[in-house]
Amino acid sequence: MPSWKLTWEGGIREFPDLTERIWVTERPPGGCLNYIALREVRGKDVTYPHPMLVLPGMTSHGEQLVHVSWHGIQPIEPAIPDSMIPIYLAKRGYLVYTIDYRTHFVLPDVKDLSFMVDWGWDTWLSDIREAINMIREVTGKDKVILIGESFGGIASMNYVTVYPSDVKAIVLLDGAPIRTSVLQALPVRTIDELKTSRLYAVPSILTGGKHPGNIMNTIWLRALYNPTLPSPEPGFKTLSDYLMSIAFNQGLANPYSYPNSPPPAILAVMATFDPYWPTRLFIESIEHYRAKYTEVKVPMLAVISGLFGIKAADIDLMRKLTSDIIILNGYGHLDVYANPNNVKDVNEPVHNWLVRIKD
Repeated sequence: MPSWKLTWEGGIREFPDLTERIWVTERPPGGCLNYIALREVRGKDVTYPHPMLVLPGMTSHGEQLVHVSWHGIQPIEPAIPDSMIPIYLAKRGYLVYTIDYRTHFVLPDVKDLSFMVDWGWDTWLSDIREAINMIREVTGKDKVILIGESFGGIASMNYVTVYPSDVKAIVLLDGAPIRTSVLQALPVRTIDELKTSRLYAVPSILTGGKHPGNIMNTIWLRALYNPTLPSPEPGFKTLSDYLMSIAFNQGLANPYSYPNSPPPAILAVMATFDPYWPTRLFIESIEHYRAKYTEVKVPMLAVISGLFGIKAADIDLMRKLTSDIIILNGYGHLDVYANPNNVKDVNEPVHNWLVRIKD
């Protein structure tokens, strides 16, 4: 496979004090749909001794975490940059990396998704290893700190069981190990069923219930750009009100009480998710990774939302892994990443914890 190629180096328009570099590399088995990207965000002075690698959640990507955009399309300017963990940390002397998974290079007009049949845990962890090896080459550091958002938390835990010497510490941002009883409502359960059904990608749960969008989840964009657009369903004044109720019912946001999710922030995040996610990542067993979680010896911090994470997380297992657990009552899943209040409730505690364990 070709080596990493630097595709961008320069300032970040939204954050003049920060710079970004982007590398792209082709991954096995090759071809235009098997790429990943590594993004570096840094300020003028890097003072923290260990590089960070932020692993995005399901259908998320590094571009979204840095710019709240999708292939250069930015619905709104980030209003509260410090709510974005890569930006918050980079402004405080951390060298921050994040990754665009393979899914970010699969555009909505791709109809034959059969190439995703092999996009399982071996593939994902191999891609993360490739990114970490690149970080090592660039920084000269042996270890990284993994910050896992949602699915990225599970990926962090699985990764450290395979490559323990690569990791200095782990931060799980609403990405704690889930209870084994939490099952995905998918019509396939095995790889053979996946191949027979050709359900190579997970149907999106993020497209607005009965009123789905298409490219870039456009129903969320319509609500963002037209705040007074009427609701398609009775009981709500506007489309925005209706969509925020869906987000609340799914445990994704809480616009009704603290932390008072701002609709523009949530709608912008929902509008910039990638359209596809490989089914194989859901149906492959991770028990061989999970069986080794209690052997993980690195420092670990878990932040768990009250509306989403607490219902899915295996709290008993989490307490065996670390005593550093923050439970955010009232928080929806996306509030952990995109909410003005997360600056003091999430990012500041993460920063303080990282300072404590840096040596």
